[in-house]
Amino acid sequence: MAASIGALLLVLEEEDQVAPSVENGATDAEVVAILEAMNGESSEMPINDIDRLVPMKEMPTKPELPEKEEPKPAPIQPEPAWRLFAAHWAESAKPMLAIVIDDLGLAEEASYTLAKMDGPYTLAYLPYADNLPEQTRLVRAAGHELMVHMPMQPRSQDADPGTNALLTGLAPEEFTRRLEWNLQRFNGYVGINNHMGSALTEDAGAMVRVMVRLRHDGRLFLDSLTSPKSIGVRAAKATGVPYIARDIFLDNVREEGPILEQLAKAERIAELRGYAVAIGHPYEVTLETLAKWEKSADGTKVTLVPISQLVAREEAARHASLTENREAGYEH
Repeated sequence: MAASIGALLLVLEEEDQVAPSVENGATDAEVVAILEAMNGESSEMPINDIDRLVPMKEMPTKPELPEKEEPKPAPIQPEPAWRLFAAHWAESAKPMLAIVIDDLGLAEEASYTLAKMDGPYTLAYLPYADNLPEQTRLVRAAGHELMVHMPMQPRSQDADPGTNALLTGLAPEEFTRRLEWNLQRFNGYVGINNHMGSALTEDAGAMVRVMVRLRHDGRLFLDSLTSPKSIGVRAAKATGVPYIARDIFLDNVREEGPILEQLAKAERIAELRGYAVAIGHPYEVTLETLAKWEKSADGTKVTLVPISQLVAREEAARHASLTENREAGYEH
């Protein structure tokens, strides 16, 4: 209290030092007179002196009308990366199938092979591979879609997710550094899917941090579902990141027959639900089987599409459902 009173007294003392005094000269008296007149009090101030103290603007002969402002166009919202870098979306009444090839980049021959295939395939490159700008440029020019195959911590201690993998227990600064490093290894990709990650995708805090970063650039998330307890989709939904999840793996058995059976299973899922997501790997037998399957694809009941097209389909469906619920008054 004493300090507050002392500060107040100091302020009052400073005000006394700078307050104008009427007795100090004609100018102060004139100012006081103008202020008194403004307050409705009489003043002996000559009217012709007011302009000297308070210059008046010359009144125009006609009142000036404010200039009519042209309406400003609405700011153009930049396209999110998952749309900006999307491969061509084929219009078709058939159910849609997206085939994702994981683990690309380490064996460059696979990129050259895929560049000769029709697709479009969605190609997920390991960020610690070499020569990524050239490999990704080649396959993107061929009409395929790109993703970062983000290395994440697995449950098995024997499995190595690779350089700069996202691990539980990392300091926040190191987690961010690794995430940024992985996301900047090449350009033109629509989003990420997890490489391994059966442990990290169960960690809500870590996955939310990943999603917040994806949202910043407008990327999508494909959950490879290496763990049935993954909270990747829930983290994406909570942070507003477009998402989708894998349905089947194509080549757990590296033989043509089983791979064709898995493709047929993916087609059936697509027929029943309208779409399906299958993940394969750049094994020689997988790519050879897909090349054969391509030749008969026109006769199948599905259309091969990039992952972004399925995400767009699901985003539109979710938006429509939300709008319908709002109109029906179901949202709380």
